[in-house]
Amino acid sequence: MSTNGFSRLGHALRLAGDRFLRLGEAGQTEAEADRIRAVRLSTVLHNTPLMMGANIANAIVALVAFAGSDLFAWVALWAVLIMIIAAYNGIAAWRNGRLPPRQVASLRGSRQAVVFAAVLSGLWAALTVIFYPHATDHQRLVIVAISVGMMGGGGFALATIPPAAITFSVLMGLVSLLALSVANEAVGFSLVALYVIYTAIIVRSSLALCENLTIRVRAQMASDEQRDVIGLLLNDFEENAADWLWGLDAELRLRRASPRLFEELGCTDEQARHRFLWELLPCDGSTCGTPYKLNGAESLRKLLTSHTSFRDVEVCVVQDGEPGVWSLSAKAMFDAEGNFTGYRGVGRNVTQAREARRRIEHMARHDSLTNVGNRVLLNEGLTRAIDRLERFDEHFSILLLDLDRFKQVNDTHGHGAGDELLREVAKLLQSVCGESDTLARLGGDEFAVIHTSMQDPRAVAALADRLVNALSQPFPLASGTARIGVSIGIACAPIDGRDADALMRNADLALYRAKADGRNRFHFFDTSLDAAARRRNLIEQELRAAVAARSLTLHFQPLVDSGSGRIICAEALLRWHHPTLGTISPTEFIPIAEDIGLIEKIGAWAIREGCITAASWPQPIRIAVNLSPRQFAGTGLYAGIADALRDSGMPPARLELEVTESLLLKTNALVESTLVAITALGVRVALDDFGTGYSSLSYLRKYRFDKLKIDQSFISDIETNADSRAIVDAIIRLGHDLGMSVAAEGVETEAQYDILRRLGCGEIQGYLVGRPMPGDELEKILTNAREPGVIRQIA
Repeated sequence: MSTNGFSRLGHALRLAGDRFLRLGEAGQTEAEADRIRAVRLSTVLHNTPLMMGANIANAIVALVAFAGSDLFAWVALWAVLIMIIAAYNGIAAWRNGRLPPRQVASLRGSRQAVVFAAVLSGLWAALTVIFYPHATDHQRLVIVAISVGMMGGGGFALATIPPAAITFSVLMGLVSLLALSVANEAVGFSLVALYVIYTAIIVRSSLALCENLTIRVRAQMASDEQRDVIGLLLNDFEENAADWLWGLDAELRLRRASPRLFEELGCTDEQARHRFLWELLPCDGSTCGTPYKLNGAESLRKLLTSHTSFRDVEVCVVQDGEPGVWSLSAKAMFDAEGNFTGYRGVGRNVTQAREARRRIEHMARHDSLTNVGNRVLLNEGLTRAIDRLERFDEHFSILLLDLDRFKQVNDTHGHGAGDELLREVAKLLQSVCGESDTLARLGGDEFAVIHTSMQDPRAVAALADRLVNALSQPFPLASGTARIGVSIGIACAPIDGRDADALMRNADLALYRAKADGRNRFHFFDTSLDAAARRRNLIEQELRAAVAARSLTLHFQPLVDSGSGRIICAEALLRWHHPTLGTISPTEFIPIAEDIGLIEKIGAWAIREGCITAASWPQPIRIAVNLSPRQFAGTGLYAGIADALRDSGMPPARLELEVTESLLLKTNALVESTLVAITALGVRVALDDFGTGYSSLSYLRKYRFDKLKIDQSFISDIETNADSRAIVDAIIRLGHDLGMSVAAEGVETEAQYDILRRLGCGEIQGYLVGRPMPGDELEKILTNAREPGVIRQIA
C-alpha cells in the first residue's frame, strides 16, 4: 500500500475515532458540547470510587474461588493488578471530587475515559479468556457471574460517557463470548445471548441518558445565563441607576440597601444598618410636607407597621436645606406560616421629576406669554365655582374683557409691542383682581375673570369699574406710549345661569353690548340681550336660506335734479320680506351679512340685478349701488362689475358705486388697485355719508370721486341750525371746486329743498321727492306719457 493510501486510511481512522468520541453530542454547539461533556465526566468521576470498590470486591471473590487451585498464583497476580489500578483510580477520583467542578471539558477527557474503560474491561475479559477453560464447574460459575455483573455494572457506571460505556461493555462481552464459544457448552450459548442483550441495553440506555442529560444541562445553562444577565443588570442598577433597593427585617430595621441609598442619606452602610427606615429619612417636623404637602416620617412609620405592600408612596425629605420628594414602593414578605418577615422595596429621588411635572402642569394651565391662566385653568375654575354654588350657594360672576384699540397698537407699534402690552395688561389685571379671583387669557386680547365670594352684584360692578379705570391709563412701552381701553361683559351666577356654557355665552352677549354701546365700559347681561341674540341667530339662518333661494329684492329711491325736478339717478336698496317674520330692515340684516361673509355674494347679486333692471330705463338715468368695505376684501369685485355691465349691455357711465369713508380709513393696496380699476371701466364712484365718522380730507386728494353725498344728519336741521347750513354750504363748494357733483340725502321738506337748491346742490334725495319703490313702479314714472321722469310734484 502506498504512502498516500496509508495517509488516507489514517485520516479516515482519525475521523471515525473523533465521531466515536462524540457519541451523544449530536445537535450541540461547541460551547454546549464542552459544558455537557464536563457534566458527563463529572458524573462518572463522582461514581468512580464506588465503581473501583466494586472492582476490588469482585477481584477478591475471584481470588477466593481459586484458592487451593493450581491457577491460584496466576489469579492472585491478576487480582493484585486489578486492585492496584482500582485503588489508584478511586483515590484519584476522590481527590478530584473535592475540587471545584469543571465548567468545560475537551475531547481529551472522553478519550481518557475510553482508554481507562478499555484497559479495565480487558483485565476483566482476561479472567474469562485465561482461566475459564481450566477452571472447575464451581469456578466457571463464579467467572460467568463476575463477568456478567461487571459488564453490566461497568457499562451503567460509564453510561454518561457513551464511548467509554460501549468500549467497556462491547470489549468485555466480545472477549468473554470468544472464550465461552470455544468451550462449546450449552450454557455458553445462553450466556452469548445474555451478553448481546446486556450490551444492547447498555448502549441504548447510555445514549438515552446522554440525551436527557443534554436537555437538563441546556436548561441549566439557560438558567445560568438568565441569572448572570439579571445579576449584571442588578449590579448595574445598583451602581448607576437613580433608584435604589432596600430591605427591612421583621422588626422594620434596615437589613440591606444599595450604595445609592447611602449616598442620598449621606452616611455609611454601618451607620444606617439595623436602624428604622423612618429614622433615616432626612426630614424634620417643621418643614416636612412643604411645599409638596406629602407624607412625612410619622406617616411612613404607620404605613410600615401596617405590614401591607404599597406602591409609589411619596414622602417629603429635606436635603441641603431644600425640600425634596422620595418615592417608595415595597412588598411585604411572609414565611410559609404567614408570619411577617420584612419588606423588600425600591426607592427613587423624584424631586426633579415632580418639579418637572409641576412645571408641565403649570404650562398646561397657563398662558405662555402673560403667565396668567388659560382656558384650561378657567374651565377648572368654573367647575369648582359651580360646585360651590350647588353645595354651599356661593355666588360668583364671570367677566369677559376685550381690549379696545389693541389692533391699532399692533399696527402702529408692531406685534412685539403688542406682546409687551399684553404682559403689562396681565400684570395690571392681577394687581386689581383679588386673590380668590381666577384670571385667564382666552387668546388674542381677550381675558376672563371669575369673581368669587360675593352675594351682591355691586361688588362685581366695583371690580369692573376698577378694571375699566385701570386700563384707561396710558401704558409706557419700549416703542412709545399706548392708550387702550377695555369693554367688559358680566354674567352673574345663578341669576344668569348655573352651567359654564350658559354663563360664558351670556357674558359674551353682555360684552357685545358693551362694545356696541361705545366701548371702554362694562355691561351686565339681561334677558333682552338673550332675546336679541336669539333673533340674530334666527336672522342669520334665515338670511342664508333667503340668499340661496334668491328671496331678496331691490327697491329704488330716485334722485332728482334740483332745478328741473327730473329723475337723473335711482339708488338700489336691498329689501327682504320674510314669509313669517315680515319685513326685515336692511339695518338689521346687512351687518349680519357682513359678519357671516354673505355680503360679497349679496353685493354681487345687487350689482348684477341693478344693471339688468336699469338697462331698460331711458338714457342717461343712472343707477347707484352701495358697496360694503367687506366686498373689497375679496378679489371678485372688479370681475363681478365687469360681467354685470357686459351681460346687461348698460353703459358703464350709468353705473354709480357708493363707498363710505370707513373704507378709505383702512385703505390698502387691494382697495387702491380695485378703485383704480373700477374707475378705468368708466364707472362712477360716489363718496356716501360725507362728513360723518372719522372724516379726513386727505383722501379727496388721493382718490378721484365723481360725487359727494351729504349725510342726512346735516340736512335734518338745515332750516333752523346755522352751523349745519354753513357745513352743507362748505361741502357743496368743496365738491364744485374739486369737479364733483353733490347730492343731499334725507330731504323731507320744501324748505330744505329750496335751501339746497339755492346753495347749489345739484341732486336731491329723500321722501320729499320719492320713497324707495319696486322697479316696475319706478319704470312707470320714467315712462309717464305726459312728463317722463318728473316726480317732484307728485311726491
